[in-house]
Amino acid sequence: MKHVLLVVLVALFSSTASAQDVCPEFANMVNVISEDGKSSKELSMEKAVAKQKKKGIYRGWDNSVRLEGASAKVSVGKSPAFAFKPLNAEVHPAQQIKLYPFDTKKDYRELSVGGTRAWGGSKDKKAEDDSVPIEIEKITKGCYKVKAGVELPPGEYAFNLGSIADVKGANAGWGSSVEGQVWFGFTVK
Repeated sequence: MKHVLLVVLVALFSSTASAQDVCPEFANMVNVISEDGKSSKELSMEKAVAKQKKKGIYRGWDNSVRLEGASAKVSVGKSPAFAFKPLNAEVHPAQQIKLYPFDTKKDYRELSVGGTRAWGGSKDKKAEDDSVPIEIEKITKGCYKVKAGVELPPGEYAFNLGSIADVKGANAGWGSSVEGQVWFGFTVK
């Protein structure tokens, strides 16, 4: 009887330990899960800057979020899985994480988020959500597996976390910033 109990305890502990191995150590972090699902690697936080570009005399301003560097430090395959530990366990994780595709430029990656017209008003009248759909599955209490809802084509992507989880229609105008936004970038090979 003691042996059976010992085997059951070891089995329970080992399955919990392997699930914990992929989860981030700290809240509000994202790890990329290895293909075998037994380990993970922390995505590094990206430095983000809000930018405005003047477009002609009458077209107004285009707003964007830029991440430093032409590519992210971490590369993944076409169907990556990530482990996410939300900041607030009482709020649904889908409200705390979004995935966005970025355009690659010479020295940075850029996400267009709208703009303003020369005579006032917003350029993002459609208010389209250009985030990549994601699927969320619970791994353990306070840790979730996140996958893209579609196959990701090669390119640059970043997760957005924080108090401003949605950059759609974000105000990147005069004196604005990306304060409250946390970005975790990766490259799909």
